[in-house]
Amino acid sequence: MYQMALQAHYDVMVLNPNDNFVELKMEKEWQGLLTQNIESSSLKMVPGGSFFSLQHPPKCIPKRCSNTPEEHMAYIWDYFIVHGYGGLVFMDLLARRRWEVMSKVYAVALIDSEHHVGHQLGSDVQLLAWIKHHCREWVTSPKPLDKPAATVFKKEFPMVSGGTEKYSLAPSSSLQSIFKYFKKALKARTTINFSQMPIVTRGSTKRKQSA
Repeated sequence: MYQMALQAHYDVMVLNPNDNFVELKMEKEWQGLLTQNIESSSLKMVPGGSFFSLQHPPKCIPKRCSNTPEEHMAYIWDYFIVHGYGGLVFMDLLARRRWEVMSKVYAVALIDSEHHVGHQLGSDVQLLAWIKHHCREWVTSPKPLDKPAATVFKKEFPMVSGGTEKYSLAPSSSLQSIFKYFKKALKARTTINFSQMPIVTRGSTKRKQSA
């Protein structure tokens, strides 16, 4: 997927939202991080549930600004600017940064996403209308690739077959279809942008000069 994106002249950013902890191999390293984050309320607990202390430094601590996949996504969006859990963190980002996301993102491709629109976006009419027109999900299904595969529980935006029933093969099986979707969405977005641009004619220029 990465190589295909580069060949299509896309800018690519690879996130790692599931990498939320940093291993501490040396006590000095632990002391430095504790001093750096002493005022941060997020550095209070470790996975085992024990409190941090200098006497018993933990083997790993949560990464600053990336304690959870959702926090990681929000941090990347704020400072630098999906398969399975990525859909959930995107919906969380949409709820947190609605105006920025809606104005900058033109297409979202999800693969067997674990998001829950009802819980994450509620009944927000504006957000529901946006995802209906800008999101599409490819799911594992016995149906041929791109055939409608909506379910009773997930029907907020188009859902199509990924062309396979195996979860691990869904990304590669739907790859070509996803890039066609992106190209079509980009073309539509470009057409809309150009159609909204003011057109300057010789007549309008003369009227401005005479005024």
